[in-house]
Amino acid sequence: MIITDVKTYVLKLDFKLKLGSMPAFNVTGFYLNIKTDEDIEGWALSHWNLSNMGQKNLIDESLKHLLIRKDPFMVEEIFNTVYHNSNRIMFGIPMTTSVIQVALWDIIGKATNQPIYKLLGGMKKEAKAYASMPRSYKAKAAPKVVQAALDLGGFKAVKLRIGKGLKKDEALIKEVRDHFPDIDIMLDANSAYTVVNEAVKLAKICEKYNVTWLEEALPSDNLNGLAALRQQSSLEIAGGENDMGIFRFEDILSKGCYDIVQPDVCRSGGFLQVKKIDAMAEVKGVRCIPHIFGFGHILAANIHFIMASRCDWCEFPFIPDEFQVLEEPIKCINGKVKALEKPGLGVEVNQKMFEENII
Repeated sequence: MIITDVKTYVLKLDFKLKLGSMPAFNVTGFYLNIKTDEDIEGWALSHWNLSNMGQKNLIDESLKHLLIRKDPFMVEEIFNTVYHNSNRIMFGIPMTTSVIQVALWDIIGKATNQPIYKLLGGMKKEAKAYASMPRSYKAKAAPKVVQAALDLGGFKAVKLRIGKGLKKDEALIKEVRDHFPDIDIMLDANSAYTVVNEAVKLAKICEKYNVTWLEEALPSDNLNGLAALRQQSSLEIAGGENDMGIFRFEDILSKGCYDIVQPDVCRSGGFLQVKKIDAMAEVKGVRCIPHIFGFGHILAANIHFIMASRCDWCEFPFIPDEFQVLEEPIKCINGKVKALEKPGLGVEVNQKMFEENII
């Protein structure tokens, strides 16, 4: 089998999203379709971001030519070819490197009639999930949204977006904890704090309300600051969604930045890189729980990693089913997600939404 063509598509849905302290942005998605001479196609989806057209141009103009006539089973060869010719020579985009890897594994799974998680070394068939809120809420409004998640998917854990200052953040955390004394609460500051002392104060607030973990309290490039925060807090500190590859995570792990690393299959280098990152973290006694947010193909890719790893949580974007852009949306039932058993990624894009929203 050889790769015969590479197609790229950018979708733009008719709604905006605001994540934590970040500005609102139009929801878009960058899809990659890799074709082969045996009529088996691989699909993958890059993370929601503001560089979709940049990724499309990078693949259309450059990386596509590195893939044509390659054997899609040679994923490590292709990773190294793309990595060394983009990240080191041209201006590389981690999500682009990752999305190629995911599409290749979709092909391999379909060609072998196996779900990806089994090809990666299946470990389990289900995992507990937490509802990841798509935006921040005022303190008084948050309990209603949390209750909706508990009712709809049977979630027993939620991740809230914070980063509006210590007083507002504490008011939100307190309101949710007072209403829901028994659920797990994860918090994501989306790098809103820049001073270590403020981040430490935030961590103390989290400890007061029995928060499960605090994510991205400081900018992800500030490894020294993150290490200091971890040293000064008994709370579990999480992060890593904006980082890619084994060399970057070696720096992160060596510095002792996190109790939980959160690589994303669709932005940290693909399945094998994240498997290696997980192994590195395991040696250090650090948990690995992937970051997941975006349309359904991103959720599917990371679920396959979760089912082939020691990971004990699945981040589940709490968005309407149709925004997964899948023929059959992935469901959370009684607070758990199950392994996807169809070959490859095991999901198909919703053709109607796909065609209606292509830019």
